[in-house]
Amino acid sequence: MAQRKTAKASGGKASAKPATSRSAAGNGATRRSASKASTRSAADEQALEDAALTYAVGGIADVEHGEAEVAEGLAGLADARDIADAGIGAVAVGAGDVALGAGKVKVAERGEQLAELAALGGIEELERAEGTAELADDIDDLTQLVRSMSGAQLERGLAIARVSGELSAVSRLMARLEMPLLAVFLDDRSARLQILSVETLVGSQGTRLVAAALAATADDVEEVAERQAASGIARLAVGEALAARSQALASEGVAQVAAGSIEMQVGAETVEIARGAATDSAFEIAAGAADAASGATELEAADRLAAATKPKARRRSKS
Repeated sequence: MAQRKTAKASGGKASAKPATSRSAAGNGATRRSASKASTRSAADEQALEDAALTYAVGGIADVEHGEAEVAEGLAGLADARDIADAGIGAVAVGAGDVALGAGKVKVAERGEQLAELAALGGIEELERAEGTAELADDIDDLTQLVRSMSGAQLERGLAIARVSGELSAVSRLMARLEMPLLAVFLDDRSARLQILSVETLVGSQGTRLVAAALAATADDVEEVAERQAASGIARLAVGEALAARSQALASEGVAQVAAGSIEMQVGAETVEIARGAATDSAFEIAAGAADAASGATELEAADRLAAATKPKARRRSKS
């Protein structure tokens, strides 16, 4: 009996040992699975942290690059605005040159018309001067004729006076010879001849006065002819000078119109260049803004990932 009890007891002990070993084995498996889960959780957290860092670095780079692009685009817009202002100014200057050149051409055309009128006036004045000079020559010829007539009248008056004196002397002689009828006749004829000689001498004096007046008139007419000729020559000179100035002004106006047209064309092309630069700058600003927005999105994702890793880190510290 005692041996059976001992055997049972020993058998019970023996059977108790395997049960204890199985429970120990189960606890080991649980610890291994918990260790593996802990390892996987740490790896995930590390991956999240790495992803958050990658997003943060990329986001910061995109934001900085976007800001740089936006700043460069704004600077490009400012440059494009300056270029456009320069182009607009060139167009305005060119338009002013075109208007000024066209005005010069119009003034030159009017100047040419005035030059033609001045030349025609000069020619007409010279023609009038020629006619006046011919009139002065005619008056001078008439003066010479009157002068010759005056000399002839003077000689005739003196001749008549001599005859009258001779008849008077003969009349006195006939009176002494007591021939009264013949003396009276001769004395009467002598008196008549005396009167005729005086009238002839007075007429010659008047003719001399007329000749002097005609000579003065001829001189005056000749001076008028000279003044007319001088005026005609001056008008011709003015017409030539005005025509030359008009031609020069017309050439200058045409050149200025051409230069103004070129300035306007260059200004328009400059404005087009500025418009293209502004478009490129706008695209660059848009791209920069997109990069900055993308960077901000990446930073926000990095913040969320970082926030997701913080509770797990706290749980690990507590355990």
